[in-house]
Amino acid sequence: MSAAAATGGTFPGARVTPDHPRYPTLVRGFNLRWVGSPRYVELCGDTDQVVRAVQQAVDAGLRITVRGGGHCYEDFASGNDGGAILDLSPMNRVYLDAETDCHVIEGGTTLWDAYVQMYREYGVTIPGGSCASVGAGGHVCGGGYGLLSRLHGLTVDHLYAVEIVCVDSSGAARAFTATRDSEDDAERLLLWANLGGGGGNYGIVTRYFFRDPPAAPSEAYVLSHAWHWSDVDYPAFAQLVANYGGFLSENGAVGSPFSGLFSLLHLTQRTGNCPQIVLTAQYVGDEPQLLEKFANAVEDGIPSPTGQVAPVGFHGVAVARDPDVRQLPWLYATQTLNGTGPNQRGKYKSAYMIEPFPNDQVDTIWSFLTAAAKPNPSALLQVDSYGCQVNAVDPAATAVPQRSSIMKLQYQTYWTDPAQDDANLCWIRDFYTAMYGPDGPVPDGTMDGCYVNYPDVDLVDWQHLYYKDNYARLQQAKGTWDPGNVFNHRQSIELP
Repeated sequence: MSAAAATGGTFPGARVTPDHPRYPTLVRGFNLRWVGSPRYVELCGDTDQVVRAVQQAVDAGLRITVRGGGHCYEDFASGNDGGAILDLSPMNRVYLDAETDCHVIEGGTTLWDAYVQMYREYGVTIPGGSCASVGAGGHVCGGGYGLLSRLHGLTVDHLYAVEIVCVDSSGAARAFTATRDSEDDAERLLLWANLGGGGGNYGIVTRYFFRDPPAAPSEAYVLSHAWHWSDVDYPAFAQLVANYGGFLSENGAVGSPFSGLFSLLHLTQRTGNCPQIVLTAQYVGDEPQLLEKFANAVEDGIPSPTGQVAPVGFHGVAVARDPDVRQLPWLYATQTLNGTGPNQRGKYKSAYMIEPFPNDQVDTIWSFLTAAAKPNPSALLQVDSYGCQVNAVDPAATAVPQRSSIMKLQYQTYWTDPAQDDANLCWIRDFYTAMYGPDGPVPDGTMDGCYVNYPDVDLVDWQHLYYKDNYARLQQAKGTWDPGNVFNHRQSIELP
């Protein structure tokens, strides 16, 4: 039972001000670069309390930001000076709602809690992310994807409704439930905007409703192959990257027999402390031999792999000292592949790819991974598989327009000493600019923009890179449901 349920709906430690010992922790994000200085943090235990907290902040003229799991890559949640941070972490229930026959995930629930409760009680799941402590509140409304997405699509492809607290033109806070089959055009627009339009834009989602989510797998097959950098020269590196992209291009169509496969290629910086490139993959389905076929295709013409000897950067997953395929109960595999890691300072960038890496990009990747002025064992380019069922949905059906990609890239660097900020930020920014130029990965038939759940304030034309042709409709939703721009951050949807 949640704290809210135990106390009749209101979380007992609701308001935390600067003089409280919890304040220094609750104003921080998971990324230790972000520390806010709000007037207070309000911990909310149910929807009614969220409505009251929003109304009080609006009446006081305070800027509102929202915290679920606290994992926002930029300062959109924690970066609040003098305002009110509304923390939904006490709202962490997962249950089957008898009235709607939907599985409900409250906005403060972590992904791990959602997976465990949905699996153990109902045998279902959502195709969400692998980092266990990420909050569902931000993950889902940004689209949501993970190791089951090639099989089942994005998280929002299964979302039926949201309960959301909005503020109207008179400044009144109210809770609405917007569903896919609402008869009201404005409510359908609100639901559509939350199918990938990003968090902190229209209001505060307090409950997500999933109707007929997919059955959870019983078993999963996992492999972790690695190559010591000392065994990888440029021809081998180029062959590995080409094989990987080529396989995903050939096996990324809707209905592919490899749809149960999800892979992550961790292209690390070459350093003495982190001496391996790592390939991690999971397969769920009735043909586990496909996992070995995938590995053989990716590893054709390069040195034989070995076992992984150390975690990779922040997403340190699947540490196994032998390269054999392991069969695990699916829930255990999900726990094994958790990439949450410790609190650190970090910077991230993203890109979608429709085609394999062009040769000039392979050259650039090699250069930045092998010739860093100050090698960092926690800096890497992670290349996730994509496509299959993700691409079965029309780009306009949800707010996520990237529905033809085969790979999703995440540039990452992590450190702990603030004195290393400049070196890390310069490396990742220079890397990204060398790959795509000053405009970023503009949709051009090879690239397809960026992922809003990996926000990057360096992007200039972020509106197009995140949302492409869907941005105008998202602005319409903003004008309808947040006409006063109460919910805003550095890359929030702009009023029309």
